[in-house]
Order: sequence, then structure tokens, then C-alpha cells
Amino acid sequence: MKSSPRFTRLLWVVLLLAVWEITRRLSSASVLAFPSVAMVAGRLVELLATGLLMRQVAVSLGLISGGLVLAALPAGVLVLVSSRVRWVDSLLETMVTLFHPLPGIALLPVIILWFGIGVEAVMVVIVHSVFWPLITNLRAGREAMPAVYRRVAENLGMSAADSFCRITLPAVTPYLISALRICWARSWRALISAEMVFGAVVAGGGLGWFLHSRRVFMDTTGLFVGLVVIMAVGVFVEDGVFRFVESRTVRRWGMNP
Repeated sequence: MKSSPRFTRLLWVVLLLAVWEITRRLSSASVLAFPSVAMVAGRLVELLATGLLMRQVAVSLGLISGGLVLAALPAGVLVLVSSRVRWVDSLLETMVTLFHPLPGIALLPVIILWFGIGVEAVMVVIVHSVFWPLITNLRAGREAMPAVYRRVAENLGMSAADSFCRITLPAVTPYLISALRICWARSWRALISAEMVFGAVVAGGGLGWFLHSRRVFMDTTGLFVGLVVIMAVGVFVEDGVFRFVESRTVRRWGMNP
């Protein structure tokens, strides 16, 4: 009988933890530099009990959610306008070519100069990391939509808004979900990096600030806890959010094998 992907993943995680523990026991490295699985787990429970770690996770997720909304709204409008106005489409293509390969972290000196080191600067980094891949995927979805869909909308006498909601949006949904997956990963990395550079941009800071503070205080066990939490949040968003949305849209519509 075929095992589920989640069960298989869990087995691999257990195996990796076993390898970590065996390597730790065979190594002569200090526990300060190479903590055991039990030490990391105990520190994780301790930090969760204080509530500090969960508050910092909430701060990071709140910043990313805000950045995604700020990037998604203008991106969607621009792609919609570019489908009808040729020069806007040409401008978008040129800007994507120029700015998409540019890492957000490379813009930090300019961002600090223009926006300081507060929430605004972090949001700019996130929006930059999200905006360009989102536009790229939405344009790809628009171009991949069969022309017959548009003709059906015309034959049925649909308005532009009705055609967009009932035909265009479902047709580009697989590309939209794929884009959001990419944007989530890029914005998550950008946020952690930015917070490690800027510091705590809000009271208590986020996970990037947590990692930075653990490093400063030489709390190696806490540092590994931070890394584990970052990976756990990534898995939760991928499996708990994107797969749920996919099951309610793309798979239900028969648009995903």
C-alpha cells in the first residue's frame, strides 16, 4: 500500500534527527556549538511556554501578509490593464526583466537611505521580493489561457467584470497559486534577512530579530530553535495553506493532475 507523502516526510525527518543525534554523540564538539536534539527540543518548549517565540512568529507573518497584499493588489491591476493596453504590457515586461533578477537584499543600502530601518524599509524589501514574480506568473497565466475562453465570454454577452470573475480568474488560478508559493518563499527569506540587518522593526521583533539576538548572546540552542521554527512555519504554510487552497480550487476544477 502506498504511503502518504506526509507520512514519508515524517519518516525522513525522524531519520535526519537520528543522524544528527548520532553525529553529535560521536563528535568531540562542545554542546555549545553542537547541541543535542533533546537540548533543542527542551529549549523550544521553554520558549513556547513564555509566549515570546509565538509573538515573534506572529510579527513576521503579519509583516509578510501586509507585504503580500501591498504587492498583489497593484500587480493584479497592472496585469489586467496590460492585457488591454499594449504600451503598459511592454513597460511591465521591461521592468520585470530589469528588476526581477535583482535581490531585495542588494537594495538594502538604498532602502536604508530612503526609508530608514523601520517597518517601511522591511515592507519595501518584501514588496520588491513579491511584486515581480507575481506579475511574471500572472502574465504567463494570461498568455496561456486558450483564446476560445474569450470567444465564449463574448458569445455569452458577458460584461468585462463577469468575464474576469467567471472565466479569466479560474483560468489563471493555477498560475496565481504557483506565484504565491514563490512569493511566499522569497518574502519569507527576505524578511528574515532584513530583520537580521535592521534589527527589531516593531516591539519584540520577528523571527529574524530572534535569530540575531540568539547569535549576539551566544545562545546556540536558541539559534537552532529559531531555524527549526522557520522551517516549521514554511511547512505549515505550504501544507496547511497552499494545499488547502489548491484542493478547493485547482484540483476541484480538474485543472491539476
